[in-house]
Amino acid sequence: MKSVVKAIGVIAVCVLIASCKTVETNFSPDEYLYPYIKNNRVGFLDAQLNQQIKPQFSLIESGIWPYHFSEGLAAVNFSGSIGYINRDGKVVIDPRFDEAAPFQNGLALVKLNGKYGYINRSGDFEIELQFSAARSFSDGLAAVQLSNGRWGFINTDGEFVIEPQFAEAYNFNNDRALVQNDAHDEWGYINRQGEFVIEPKYPDAKSFSESLAPVQLAFKQWGYINPFGAVIIESKFLEAKAFSEDKAAVAMPEDPSNLQHKKYGYINRRGEFIIEPQFDEAYAFHEGIARVKMDGKYGFIDTQGNFVASPIYDKAWNFKGGMALVKLDDKYGYINQKGIFVVEPLS
Repeated sequence: MKSVVKAIGVIAVCVLIASCKTVETNFSPDEYLYPYIKNNRVGFLDAQLNQQIKPQFSLIESGIWPYHFSEGLAAVNFSGSIGYINRDGKVVIDPRFDEAAPFQNGLALVKLNGKYGYINRSGDFEIELQFSAARSFSDGLAAVQLSNGRWGFINTDGEFVIEPQFAEAYNFNNDRALVQNDAHDEWGYINRQGEFVIEPKYPDAKSFSESLAPVQLAFKQWGYINPFGAVIIESKFLEAKAFSEDKAAVAMPEDPSNLQHKKYGYINRRGEFIIEPQFDEAYAFHEGIARVKMDGKYGFIDTQGNFVASPIYDKAWNFKGGMALVKLDDKYGYINQKGIFVVEPLS
């Protein structure tokens, strides 16, 4: 859960190494480009579903998927090496990286020969390969790990603004960064000066989102705190996820006598269930629709918990610009918010 997520050959809707959300910047929703698959190659469609970039890139469905543009560029796989293309499909950064993330704050996190560094939009290293692990930039800072295992935070000049001292660290959100101390492997939150504003006392915790953070409290059950450490939603959940669109997916035991079996539902900011626990897995809301899993298949629900797309898909990804990528019988297509295919599944 807290390990660096490696996107081997694949770049995604969520940053592979950051725990923050990535969006395609400087373009309106009408200008999104959507990855699609034909003959096991990846290309891109425009918002009118016309081919913008012909299918030509490797389809490697490991790590987080799908490819997407950020700050006008997309990292794509060229038969094992990753480079960047622009919105016309032209290669602007030659494929030479083992891993590559979307651009954030004008820099992209890349991995080569076992080390992480950051390149600019010309493909030149602004911050040399030197880190054992790293996360993409967020609000001008990035969490990085040195060879001694310690995590700290650098600015876009590559200078440490918070010295490496943590067992693990995540990027800032709501001016708080989740970090793990060495002493007892407990989690707390620091400010941008590196000072603990919420002391490390939680056995487990997650980053802030919409000014609330899930933390393990009494009896290792999950609740939510605000940026000052006050408990806003008492601990009563077996699992708790970040808030998105004022809702959070949480899990409750299916049977109070057996805590190994749980079902997910959704709560509001008061901790009240607005969608009762019934799903095997549940994910954040995007554009008023959430992805859920039942009996090994994915579907989509609305804010009332009604299915807008039945759980029939082998894989599914979040809605973006009114459409969601789904996989059905080894074929990929797009559905709209009514669950209707707007791009028929293609292999």
